[in-house]
Parts: sequence; C-alpha cells; structure tokens
Amino acid sequence: MADDPTATFAAQAQAYVDFIENAYTLDLPERLREARVQLLDLYKAALALPAMPEPGTVEAGPSPSTPKDWPGFGDRDHYWEVFDPYVNEPPVGPSLSDDLLDVYKDLLPGLVLRDAGHAVEARWEWRFRFDHHWGDHAIDALRALHHAITSVRT
Repeated sequence: MADDPTATFAAQAQAYVDFIENAYTLDLPERLREARVQLLDLYKAALALPAMPEPGTVEAGPSPSTPKDWPGFGDRDHYWEVFDPYVNEPPVGPSLSDDLLDVYKDLLPGLVLRDAGHAVEARWEWRFRFDHHWGDHAIDALRALHHAITSVRT
C-alpha cells in the first residue's frame, strides 16, 4: 500500500471518516488531539495523489450530511484567522467543526465512487477537492488545533 498513493489516501480518508463519525466517543482533549493527527495524516496522503485530467461524468451521489452525533469542540470551536495571507483584510471567524466537517463531506463522494468500482474517478475527486476546497480548511484548522491543544486560556 505504501507504493500506491491512491490506496494510501483511501485508507487515510476512511480513517478520517471513521474519526468524524465516532468523535462523540472522545472527550474534548482527545478529540482535539485526534483531529490534529487525522488532518496531518490526511493532508500528507493527499499531497501524494497524482494530478490528472477529469475522467468523465460519474456521479457520487448527493452531498453528505453531518453525522448526527457530531460533538463539536466546545469553547475551542470558534477561532480567528486571516482568510488570505497575501491580502491585508480583517480577520474572519471560522469554526473547527465547519473545517473538519467540510473535509469529511469532501472525502465521502470519493469513497462512494471507489466502493462502486470507479477508482479513477475517486482519485480525481479526491485530488480536485483537496486542491480547491478542503486543503485550505485543513491548514486553517491545524493552526487553530495547535493553539487549542498547546495554549491555556486565561
């Protein structure tokens, strides 16, 4: 599996989805730590996915919904960030839940495609969504998670 970036990514995507769907079983400190690990592993695996032309029009189905037992991150959910580090604009106030759930929702269509035997389409879907959407959410969330885990609020 280590030699196949798509298989490695698929396994990591499934691990991330499993984490999100079972996050309610973890207390807040464990949830924060596991979110950081899962995002880092997923981001690294996504970097190895090959870029490719769009393969065709296979539908992955409707947009997924938020898992019903999603616990969020309590008082660590909302944070401040600069949306574009190259533009001098006021900070925006996103949330860790939104970031992590956007990643989750972007991974599921590729898993559906893969499970239906459309491996090429799944790989394209994962790479496209990483480059154009969830990669930003992951990076933003990692910075907030780092601070949530390592700093003490006064």
